[in-house]
Amino acid sequence: MDFSERMERPVKKRIAVFANGWNSENLSNFMMGVEKSAKPESMDFFIFLSFASYGYTDINRKAEALVYELPDLSTFDGIIIFGPGLNFHDVIEKIQKKADESGLPVVSIGMRHPGHYYIGADNYVGMKHLVDHMIEKHGCKSFLYIAGSRENEDSNVRLKALIDSSKEHGVDFSEKDVFYSEWEAGRAMDFIQMNYKSPEDFPDAFICANDPLSISISQMMENTYHIDPTTVKITGFDHLDSAKTYYPAISTVDQEYPQIGKKAVEILEGIFSGKKVKEETMVPCKFAVGESCGCNYNRTAIVERRKYVRRLSFANRIQANKEGRLFFIERAIFQAQTFDNAKKSLRNLVYNTPGLEGSTFYVMFSPIMETIGEKEESLLPKLAIDEEYYVVCGKKNNVAVLSEKVNRKDIVPDNDLKGPNSIYLIANLHYEGLMCGYFVRGTDAYGIRESDFENYQSRLARAFFPYIRNSQLNTLNKKLADLMEQDSLTHVKNRTAYDKYVKSFQEAVERGERKEYAIVYCDVNNLKVVNDKYGHEAGDAYIKNSCKMICDTFKHSPVFRIGGDEFLSIVFNDDYKIRDTLLKEMKDEMAAREASPEKYSPAARVSIATGMAVFDPEVDEDIMMVVNKADVLMYEEKARMKKGNIR
Repeated sequence: MDFSERMERPVKKRIAVFANGWNSENLSNFMMGVEKSAKPESMDFFIFLSFASYGYTDINRKAEALVYELPDLSTFDGIIIFGPGLNFHDVIEKIQKKADESGLPVVSIGMRHPGHYYIGADNYVGMKHLVDHMIEKHGCKSFLYIAGSRENEDSNVRLKALIDSSKEHGVDFSEKDVFYSEWEAGRAMDFIQMNYKSPEDFPDAFICANDPLSISISQMMENTYHIDPTTVKITGFDHLDSAKTYYPAISTVDQEYPQIGKKAVEILEGIFSGKKVKEETMVPCKFAVGESCGCNYNRTAIVERRKYVRRLSFANRIQANKEGRLFFIERAIFQAQTFDNAKKSLRNLVYNTPGLEGSTFYVMFSPIMETIGEKEESLLPKLAIDEEYYVVCGKKNNVAVLSEKVNRKDIVPDNDLKGPNSIYLIANLHYEGLMCGYFVRGTDAYGIRESDFENYQSRLARAFFPYIRNSQLNTLNKKLADLMEQDSLTHVKNRTAYDKYVKSFQEAVERGERKEYAIVYCDVNNLKVVNDKYGHEAGDAYIKNSCKMICDTFKHSPVFRIGGDEFLSIVFNDDYKIRDTLLKEMKDEMAAREASPEKYSPAARVSIATGMAVFDPEVDEDIMMVVNKADVLMYEEKARMKKGNIR
């Protein structure tokens, strides 16, 4: 591949990382190796995380996977695909295709793909060592393998090591001794409870494809079978923190992810500097003996437990504070009825009050969220990515961002690619299949292993359901209010709207916002004559034509129907400046129509008496005094028109 153009960029490299959010601790360990190995001020890492699982509905799983479609890779310099945890073939294939089409160098962790640089943890060796230990040291003759998913390469490699070790030692093991849990502990526990009525029926050991499965099954021994979990042989895989501190400490396999992260940096830096790098690298795994396999006292486990207990009290207090803060952020969204309200509330909270969401934190909304209340739900876009997103709130290193919008090419607003290497976690915010936006959190490598990010993602996404419903209800209420304030015949505002408008207009005058205005009071002549002579349909048309003439005259001023044949306009701005001319033109138009009965129907030959009064701040105490003056002037003109027999 030719990467010369990107290698010449003077700024830091932008690296896109695709990973599964549920595998956060392994990802954290990997990024710790990356963080330690990358040269200062050389790379920023944008980690795109999906939290989809096999328990998700199809539409929600696809919506979660949209996060991998979010980045425009034309602005990136390299890609890391962190394969462990990416369980869905269709998702994996899309990621690989997107990476291939980008023309960027791709480092693939745990998944081989043509054209990608591959780094693998030698799962086979570590698992083989574990199974050999179970057979040779503990005399195990039967196993149940709690696998991940059928399509997961890591789980299948571990299964192969179990099969090979069993065969070498003459242990009977076959496909019937495998249960595919889809990485869900509940499924595994249900299977065990259905197939093993008592501990006497247990195999010699439960071999689990990861540590969370092994811990869940160990707890099941005590809670369901009411036996001491130390009396049952259980093993895991991954060497997670929870496995180290659990009692009994889990016998497991350490995949050496920090070392894999170091190798990934070496490959990328080699590519960027134009060096030839190895296309495939294998990092050996290590069997980490614990207590759960049947081995006795483990000094390492004791040390880890002491560390955990020391951290626990402080961590619980911090977590309680984080939960409280997250509730307020969530509430700022779900209580909002409009986009502007949500933005105002979130900014006030994030910018003006200290919180624990981190010094770099962004909430981005899709443009659809601004007008979502106005759209039918069936017409909302499904599984769609926008090119631009609104910055609802955002801060980088505790400084509020200036951008109001960001193109998805940039992803992170106001990111100048200067300073220390940065890590950004990015996840979708969606309501079922609707992409509502995304959010970003700055972190260090160790911080990835905390559960906060998934908690924020799920809570913020959950807030969109009431937000959407509130927006729709707010729009509906506005429509109902408009209908209540609209005259059904002429469609201008009615007396109810007039009373409300006059009040707010007077307040604007008192604030000094309206200094010049006039009131034009209109009364339609001869309505009874038209009704009696031509019928009520003609009378309705006569009213509508009269209203249209008034509206056409004062195009930039509000017009109200305040009675059966009475209209009023509050004239200001451009209309005010030429008010006399406009009123004269309206009278000339009425005269021209009256003079052309062959051209205009009786309903179109309207006659309107008018009175116009100009606001005088020295005399008029409020707008109603101006209205009364205009009313008097209108009746004076009406009397003159009747005396002159003007139609």
